Amino acid sequence: MSFVKILVPVAGIARDRFALATAFAAAKPFGAHVVAMFVHADPRENVPYGELPLSPDIVQDLIDTAADLEKASSKAARSTLASMAADAGLRIVSKPEKAAAVTVSYEEIREHLPRALDKAARLCDLVVFPPIRETDDPEVQDAFIRTLTKVGRPVLLSAEHLPESVGRSIAIGWDGSIASAHALTAALPFLQAAEKIEILTVQNGTLPGNGSDVAAYLALHGLKCETRNLPRGDALTAEVLLDTAANQGFDLLVAGGYGHSQIVESIFGGVTEHIVSHPKIPVLMMH
Repeated sequence: MSFVKILVPVAGIARDRFALATAFAAAKPFGAHVVAMFVHADPRENVPYGELPLSPDIVQDLIDTAADLEKASSKAARSTLASMAADAGLRIVSKPEKAAAVTVSYEEIREHLPRALDKAARLCDLVVFPPIRETDDPEVQDAFIRTLTKVGRPVLLSAEHLPESVGRSIAIGWDGSIASAHALTAALPFLQAAEKIEILTVQNGTLPGNGSDVAAYLALHGLKCETRNLPRGDALTAEVLLDTAANQGFDLLVAGGYGHSQIVESIFGGVTEHIVSHPKIPVLMMH
C-alpha cells in the first residue's frame, strides 16, 4: 500500500507553508506527487445584495477589487510553492507524474471551493489542510468538513510548524468507533513505514478497551505496536490525545473524524472540533 497523489488546497496565506511542508514530509516515504491547488472564487460573489440596488459602477468596482485580490493571492501561493519546493529540493512539473522522488505541480481552477475539492479529492489518496480556525471563511470550513465526511478521503491536518517528518513515529487514538477504524486502515501506508507505533485509549466513564484488539489486527499486517490507556481526568479527550502524542515525540496522530453527528459535535464540542482547531502535530483523520 502507498500514497501516490496528495492534494493541498492553497490560498496565498501564511498557513500554506504548514500544509505544504506537511504534504512534502508525508509524500517523502512514498515518492508521491503533491498537487497544490488554488481555487479562484467568482468575484461576482463579493457583490452584496440588499434592498437598495447598487449602481453599475460600484458593482464593477467591487468585482474588480475582488479580482485583484484573487490575483495577488494566486501570485503569493505560486511564490510560496516555488520557494518551498526549492528549499526541499523538489522538482516542479507541469502535471502529475510518478518519479523516483517527490514531485510537485501547481493547478488553478475557478470553482466554488467545497465543490472543487469534492471533485479533485476523489482521485487523490490524501488531502492536506492547514489548521482550521473558527475565524476562517465558512467556505474553508465547509470544504474541510465536506472532504472529510462526504468524499471519503483521508485528511491530513497540519500543525502550525514545519515538520521534519510525518509518520516516522505514530500515535493512534482509538475509541472503537467506525470512524477510528476507518482512520486506522487509511493510515496503513504510514503505519507500514513507521519506526514506532503506539495505541492510545482514553477513559471517559466507560473503558474503551486497552487497544489489544487493534494490536492483534496490526500484527496480521506484520506491525508491532505498544498500547497505553490514558486517564481523562477533567480534560477533553482530544486534549489528552494531542498532549500525549506531542509530548511523547510522535510526529503523527491518527484519529477518527466526526465519529458522532457533525452537528452534534459542533454544538457540544466534540473531539474532532478540538483537534481541528488545536493540532500540535499533524493529524490523519477519516470519517
